[in-house]
Amino acid sequence: MAREFRYDLQQHFDDLSSATSSTGNVYTKEVNLISYNDADPVYDIRTWTTMASGERRMGKGITLNIDELKALKALLNEMEDLQDEQS
Repeated sequence: MAREFRYDLQQHFDDLSSATSSTGNVYTKEVNLISYNDADPVYDIRTWTTMASGERRMGKGITLNIDELKALKALLNEMEDLQDEQS
């Protein structure tokens, strides 16, 4: 028997982008802190679809632990510094 998939959205930080379709569905790319299947929470960057009916569906994304998030932040800072130097 397959194990039930559960998640607990513990904190919503922000939406990176949002768009509404002609059918009324809203597509967002969000940064959240989520616990999957009662495990330790992870930082999650993922697409979400809110259907016109109000139902919310999870799309593809990535999860990062705190060390990976810090490494990504450092990389993004380096990339920004390089762009500043080239300007």
